Amino acid sequence: MRNRLTKASNAAALGALLLFLVPTACDTLDNPLDVESASRIPADQIETPGNALLLSNGAIGDLECAFNAYVVLGGLVGEELIDATQTANRFPYDSRNTVPTDSRYSTGGCTTLGVYTPLQTARSSNDNMLTRLKSWSDVDVAAGPGRPNRTNLIGIAAAYSGYAYLLLGEGFCTMALSTINPDRTVEYGAEIQRDSVFRAAEARFSEAITAATAAGNNDIRNMALVGRARARLNLANYAGARADAAQVPVAYNKVVTASTASDRRQNRVYNENSDASSSTSVGLPYRNLNDPRVPVVNTANRSTTGVTLSYQTKYVAATSSIPLATYEEAQLIIAEADIRSGNLANALLILNAERVRGNQGAFTGVTQAAYLAELIDQRRRELFLESHHLGDLIRLGISPQPAAGTAYHGGGAYGNQVCLPLPSIERLNNPRIGG
Repeated sequence: MRNRLTKASNAAALGALLLFLVPTACDTLDNPLDVESASRIPADQIETPGNALLLSNGAIGDLECAFNAYVVLGGLVGEELIDATQTANRFPYDSRNTVPTDSRYSTGGCTTLGVYTPLQTARSSNDNMLTRLKSWSDVDVAAGPGRPNRTNLIGIAAAYSGYAYLLLGEGFCTMALSTINPDRTVEYGAEIQRDSVFRAAEARFSEAITAATAAGNNDIRNMALVGRARARLNLANYAGARADAAQVPVAYNKVVTASTASDRRQNRVYNENSDASSSTSVGLPYRNLNDPRVPVVNTANRSTTGVTLSYQTKYVAATSSIPLATYEEAQLIIAEADIRSGNLANALLILNAERVRGNQGAFTGVTQAAYLAELIDQRRRELFLESHHLGDLIRLGISPQPAAGTAYHGGGAYGNQVCLPLPSIERLNNPRIGG
């Protein structure tokens, strides 16, 4: 059996440029010992300072495609969406019964709702960019097309890498983080716990903040501040999370872009749930909130599996962007930190501002527990279908709906497997873990 991590690492080492040079993205996952086809360019010919900007854009594209898949998969596991297809290998997400041998989540591509390989590839391609950029000179990078600033590209690669680490930490029960060396050898990672992944994400975001600040790139700096605040929230470092979030300016909105230029670039939520697609339906807790942040159209139609169809209108086209890091998220992080420290007065200001956005009346709770419950509700509304709720279920111990044991429309019953297990293919092929 070919080593899957070697395949993913090879794809990362060659960089996302190959996605444009071969017929399909899957071709970039071939074993490096295979004979190179005439349609391919050796890595040492493309991983040059002159291609820095192109390679950077390709690495961003890897994260954006993986992010799209994660938003939908996280929505299925985390009650935002319900699967309405007859495709049995999609049911484990939705029914919360994912097992390590399931192939779709582990080895599937980002256009088919795979997440493990796409996120690992995004992490590796951006980490590989960091390694290369640190070995190149400012002059050589600036000599390439677009005259890019090397320090700026370091900040970009670190920020997008940080988000890959962050999502791997939030969505999976445990993780293995392998790296590819400049000589193409693979340094395999041992199985680690989620907090270790969040610390790795925090380190990447810190690197991004330093480089983006030096390069004067406020957009990437703010993106990394929100990302680091999110990582610190997962680590229960509430003071640190608050300090980062408090620096994010009003109206900041960093998005994952979309277009119809290729399947990889399309908004996956729209392609799965919209007036044009009924592959999924909106989850029951979100159908009747009457909140403009959760725009939903309910219909009387049913899927062939008996699911009543509702669709979101937050993303109205395959070209709709998805928020990645926003001022509103930062404010909710501040509110949570304040609630946990007992500063309910300041949290109240933020919660009421959120309620205004949702056409809700003023919050009337008085206890810390009531404030935390309100925060959870505002997070699920404000951050609807933006990649957060699955992580919140795990981090905050929220019981998803329908409850475990409830009959599942695809057969069997809903389970309680909320975090995704480390795939069997990783255990079988990683010598530091073993099956």
